[in-house]
Amino acid sequence: MTRLSLAAAAAAIITFPLSSPALAGGGKVAPEQAEFLQAVSKAKPAGKPTDGTAKGQLGSKRMRKANEVASEIVHKRMAKKRPSDLKLLREAGAADIVVVRGGYDRVQDVLKALKVEHVVVPPRLVASIPLMSTQTLMINCPGRLSKAGIKKVQRFVKTGGFLVTTDWAIDLLPRAFPGHVKRGKRNTRDDVVKVQIHDDDAPLLKNIKGMNENPRWWLEGSSYPIHVLNKQKVKVLIDSKEMRKKYGHAPIAISFPYDDGKVLHMTSHFYLQQAKLRSRKEKAKGSSFAESAGLDSKDVKELKAKGLDGVKAGELNSAYSMQQVTANVVVTKQRANKKLLKKYGRRSKKALPLNSQAGGKGRSTGKVGKDYRLRELDRKGKKVKVRDLFGREGWVDNEDLY
Repeated sequence: MTRLSLAAAAAAIITFPLSSPALAGGGKVAPEQAEFLQAVSKAKPAGKPTDGTAKGQLGSKRMRKANEVASEIVHKRMAKKRPSDLKLLREAGAADIVVVRGGYDRVQDVLKALKVEHVVVPPRLVASIPLMSTQTLMINCPGRLSKAGIKKVQRFVKTGGFLVTTDWAIDLLPRAFPGHVKRGKRNTRDDVVKVQIHDDDAPLLKNIKGMNENPRWWLEGSSYPIHVLNKQKVKVLIDSKEMRKKYGHAPIAISFPYDDGKVLHMTSHFYLQQAKLRSRKEKAKGSSFAESAGLDSKDVKELKAKGLDGVKAGELNSAYSMQQVTANVVVTKQRANKKLLKKYGRRSKKALPLNSQAGGKGRSTGKVGKDYRLRELDRKGKKVKVRDLFGREGWVDNEDLY
């Protein structure tokens, strides 16, 4: 298949928006995105891009409804408070977000409810498909990857990718990023704890509080607490005094930078399957949550027609916080890409082989296609060492680059 036909082949398989304007421009498919989508299509030719459903497949019927309604509230609230961020959320394409399937969490259902396009792959494909540094990789619990998959994830983040993991997937973090965090020793019960949110204005935490009080966090039976090893590099975004008292460690959600990329990990799951209601406010109708989140009477009336009062305020509060964090992750990465892509200022005039040595006598380190974005890493005479968005590095002739 020729390079010119890659985009057409990808479009024939993936039927929704493919790319974000930050990479391709005008909704077009960048050649790197075409390579990624073709690789995914070859690996799972009969599969759909995602198995996500807006109504969800886990948890009780009422929590599935809470997750569905919460996504509507996220969109309406962002439209009023953060219209530019909502635009970035809507612009995310299928080639921008990769979800790794897991048996205990389904972030693809959250993304589907938020109307965010994405591609879902099984864990076995992580080692073999090309991942771009402009992408967000979301790994569902339990997050079991091969050694080659772990190595791929490390390289992906190092060159600018965003990695998001939940619950048991914390076990892959010490293997990919030693010395940052590890699993705590005391697993949780099926529980709900009150959490404290640090820095409401931080990009990943914007607007995650819908009620005046902090949300409660559902803990799956045998969830893994987060043990922070490097307090200088790891930022605690959300923690819980109740979590520390019961299970030995307070952090609920953490993040840390790793070279050009970032890692975000959270205890429990993106897709909330249940909630335990304690206070009178939490047991109130769902419309009370929508009102406290700042929705006007017209929006509340519209949501009531969709079953808003069929769920409780506390259920919505918990589901909404996770939906908003998910949206914030996508928006934060879309903004970060604009800065990242400025480092990739060269482009290939034609398909080029990469060599491990400037003199051309070394081993092959891969190849880049025509019009690929390249980052200049080094220069020796007329030779330039470059890196593409897939993290492939090697030496090429300067005259073959724009």
